[in-house]
Amino acid sequence: MRRIILFLFLSVSISALGEELEYPLLPADTSSPRATLNSFMENCDIAYELLRKEGRSFENKELVLEAQRAVRRIMRCMDVTEIAEFRQDNAAKEAAVALKEVLDRIEIPKEKNIPDRESMTNEDGTMIEKWTIPHTEITFKLVKTGPLEGTYQFSPNTVDRAVEFMGRVEHLDYKKGATEGFSNIYLTSPGNDWLADKVARLPGSMRARKHGQATWQWVGLAGVILLMVFVMAALYYTGRRLSRGGAEAGLWRYVLALIFPIIAITIPVQAQSVITNELVISGTLLYIINFNLSLIILFAGMVVILGIGRRVGEVIVSAPNIASHSVDAQLIRVMTRLVGFSAAIILLLQGGKHLGIPLSSLLAGAGVVGMALALSAQDLLKNVFGSIMLIMDKPFAVGERIKVKHYDGIVEEVGLRSTKIRLLNGHQAVIPNEDMAKTDIENIGRRLFIRRVSEIPLSIDISAAKAKKAVEIVEGLLDNHEGYNPDFPPRVWLNDFERDHLELKMIYWYHPPEYWAFTVHADQVNRQILEGFEAAGITISLPAFTTKVDDQSGLLLVPPQD
Repeated sequence: MRRIILFLFLSVSISALGEELEYPLLPADTSSPRATLNSFMENCDIAYELLRKEGRSFENKELVLEAQRAVRRIMRCMDVTEIAEFRQDNAAKEAAVALKEVLDRIEIPKEKNIPDRESMTNEDGTMIEKWTIPHTEITFKLVKTGPLEGTYQFSPNTVDRAVEFMGRVEHLDYKKGATEGFSNIYLTSPGNDWLADKVARLPGSMRARKHGQATWQWVGLAGVILLMVFVMAALYYTGRRLSRGGAEAGLWRYVLALIFPIIAITIPVQAQSVITNELVISGTLLYIINFNLSLIILFAGMVVILGIGRRVGEVIVSAPNIASHSVDAQLIRVMTRLVGFSAAIILLLQGGKHLGIPLSSLLAGAGVVGMALALSAQDLLKNVFGSIMLIMDKPFAVGERIKVKHYDGIVEEVGLRSTKIRLLNGHQAVIPNEDMAKTDIENIGRRLFIRRVSEIPLSIDISAAKAKKAVEIVEGLLDNHEGYNPDFPPRVWLNDFERDHLELKMIYWYHPPEYWAFTVHADQVNRQILEGFEAAGITISLPAFTTKVDDQSGLLLVPPQD
């Protein structure tokens, strides 16, 4: 019986109801101030009756569709283009309820005195830009651009000040046929039957409005925010624990740990839904809450995007043909992180636009922050750019032996800030990449061979025959030696007469450049030279020494030289 009465009321309230049911997509008529005002009042009546009779939850699908149509047509009457995108929907609804409260209390001109389309058209065919209800500041303004161009809506100023207008007329009595208590019903009706039943059982003090919200709404809001903070903190903590140690502690564990911050993003989204649709928080408080929750969602999304960039790089690096600490691996990591950082910046700009923050302000803020970061992190940025240069030029790779500055050792890791070298004495040297990029580097690990150059001092009084024999002995030992390459034949000759010996010089090349195999071969060559010289009676000259004696008097006594 209740639903029958409701449908009868709807039939009486809207003369074109049959047409609307036949054409569910038919928009509100906003062709003139008169048409806009009529559409607004009629659809507010529909929404009021549905809200008063059914609350915010409907079981009947036809009633749901009718409510949605009414709300869409009400929204079409409101110009919200100057309101941040993320709060346009709630702001329009709250303004509509407030305006309905105002229009139900003040005198409005008779319909024939409200201008229609023809009355708003100038003689030259142009449209009059606005019309204001007499003795008020409620204005209908012509839309000049966009899909609603040529229609009339409540002006942005009217929408923005609707709640103010309502406060100024609350002392006035309702007119006959008004939607009495529309604002109170809309702002305090819980979003579902279960909650509505619980609120109905609360004492009157819990339902009383304080500072713009009912007491039960304040309590529910505190509970939702505390629960949100706890759940998000728990999810982020779990994700950080699982990802501790990075990919080296377990690649798939590191990747799957990202699920927790992704889930954490949904928590403030759900909180927004509960606060707006279930607790029905309204006004400036709703704007503040939604703005801050949207910021949390935005920054949490940026964190997730950066995490995705890092993990994509680690997954690529895990390929069997890529060494995890190689320069190529570092290049992949840098590139994926840069892509992730770029995506995060795009999300920040788009999110800021959605929140109503001007793009110019975001760019200016980013510029100021970027300059501050650049000044405070000059060395870090230099090292990052240095690492990029090293990655591009690839003067060495992880595992190769290099000489840089006074260091000689094996490259262990090439990071974004520094390069780590394991020195031959076992110590580790950490060199900033800025220095690595501008310092001469000798890459021993990439040599094609090991060249040995030795000078053997022969006795100064050696005979010509024995000197020739010494050369022949060494040449014989090096003929087709281990590590021999035909393109690099060994060289042996009597090099020069020194003051106290005759110098025999030998040069040979060892292939491939395996250092410890080379040392074993060099030891064998040395032994064989000694044995050959000993058998031939060839003496290796000992170096001459000059002895200096310092007596107690401090005078330096130097033996006379020959």
